Amino acid sequence: MRNLSHTFRGFFVYNLLLITLSSCISTPEYDVVLYDMIIPNNEKSRPRQWIGINDGIIANMGTLHADYNPPSAAEVINLSGTYLYPGFIDAHGHLFGYAEMLSMVNLLDTESKEECIERIADFIENNPSNTWIIGRGWDQNDWPIKEFPTSQDLNQFKGVKIYLTRIDGHAAWVNQEVLKTFNISDNLVINGGSIKNGILVDNAVSLVALPKHPSDFWRQALLRAQDSLVKYGLTAMTDAGLSADKILILDSLQEEGKFHIMVNAMISNTKSDLDYFEKNGSINKNLLRVQSVKGYLDGALGSRGALLRAPYHDLPEHYGLPLLTPSELDKLRDRCLKNRWQLCVHAIGDSAHRILLKSFNTLDSTLDLRFRVEHAQIMTPEDSAYYTHPNIVASIQPAHATSDMHWAEDRLGLHRMNHAYSYKRILNASGLVALGTDFPIEHIDPLNTFFAAVDRTDKDNLPKNGFLASQKLSAKQALHGMTYGAAYSAFGEDDYGSIAIGQKANFTVLNQNLYDSMQRNRNSCMVQHTIISGNIIYSQK
Repeated sequence: MRNLSHTFRGFFVYNLLLITLSSCISTPEYDVVLYDMIIPNNEKSRPRQWIGINDGIIANMGTLHADYNPPSAAEVINLSGTYLYPGFIDAHGHLFGYAEMLSMVNLLDTESKEECIERIADFIENNPSNTWIIGRGWDQNDWPIKEFPTSQDLNQFKGVKIYLTRIDGHAAWVNQEVLKTFNISDNLVINGGSIKNGILVDNAVSLVALPKHPSDFWRQALLRAQDSLVKYGLTAMTDAGLSADKILILDSLQEEGKFHIMVNAMISNTKSDLDYFEKNGSINKNLLRVQSVKGYLDGALGSRGALLRAPYHDLPEHYGLPLLTPSELDKLRDRCLKNRWQLCVHAIGDSAHRILLKSFNTLDSTLDLRFRVEHAQIMTPEDSAYYTHPNIVASIQPAHATSDMHWAEDRLGLHRMNHAYSYKRILNASGLVALGTDFPIEHIDPLNTFFAAVDRTDKDNLPKNGFLASQKLSAKQALHGMTYGAAYSAFGEDDYGSIAIGQKANFTVLNQNLYDSMQRNRNSCMVQHTIISGNIIYSQK
């Protein structure tokens, strides 16, 4: 009996010791805890906040008082009083176009035709074996003589084919070698396009078959592009038009764990691409959504391809270029409805804008469709009423307004300027907008989007009071469009775009409070960290 009692007592003491030791060795409560940061909003924000993350998802959050430490975690990260926002999202960009641009002739910000030619010469000198010279970024509206260049301007370059895409992606400047190779002449008629002296506009660019890059090129280019995206605080984006083969390359990189940014990829409106996804089905994965289609109703204002209701002010009798007829648009709309695809259509001119809004206005308002108007740059005031329809979403790029402001009046005339870039009017009607950059047409930096929306100024903080200042958005409206609005436009708002329990732990960390007009400064505002699924992907050095 004594031995049994001793055994029981020993068993009790042993287990009590195990319980005591296990309580001393506490299991971390979270995978990651971020702490000592400010989550700004319209009200006064308090520092010493914390967010607990498990499996890349926000699990809990709270405020730390002076004498308390953050909760336990496998990794605890002190953000040292910086400002934490929902991860920035670009609602309309061109990932592959940007990636490709990193290895071609960069003509962005050229101030003259002669500067373009100098850059081409430098590129050829550094790449003497290239038989194709491909570039992008020129804009004749930024030159002293605001006229299109010609193929003759490229005559000094022998033995190479030259193809240079305009900044808006809706025109190309080519040399005589390209014209000769593809039998292109000014008297050739092409629907939805025009040809003049080596300038191919809109559908005319399809006359040139550019060399295709192999898969390895794209894989390396996309990884270089990702480095830039996270540097500027981007955690997710919509790519506005990709072929099936490019989507599959991106999918493979994401599956291998090499590409971390969430991409909502629109399917290009070509027969082969639509047929592929009609046969194989949509894609809905953690980092990739393919359930949208990209169409074009018109071209761009800078190259006079935007479809206007009245002639161009600086080119009488020219109305722009229709790229889809109303009946073709309706047919595409109905095909998307049949396949449960979201339709997203480029519409810049007021005529194209109205055609699109009237087509979308027929959508069943009881369904959750979210068909998108891409750009929505010129809109007669009465057409804003269409945006009260719950299935019409505006995807807009505020930086287009501040880039175009120096020459837009030449195209439109003073009487139409109050109908242009009227983003506040659209927001008032719809209650929500999705904001993006349209990179590489505009700079990839989402802070450019913010300041162009809130201040309506360019990188030089001009004009002083803002361009068409009545259309400024508030800081809250702009940030909502860059986060929740962009996520909503991609059917992603339940997973990302906000700071809330259950959302992906995607954050953009800045050194400034963008809500505070007295503190924020465009020239000194910088990304400190980019965090995706609780992992710091980028930190400022």
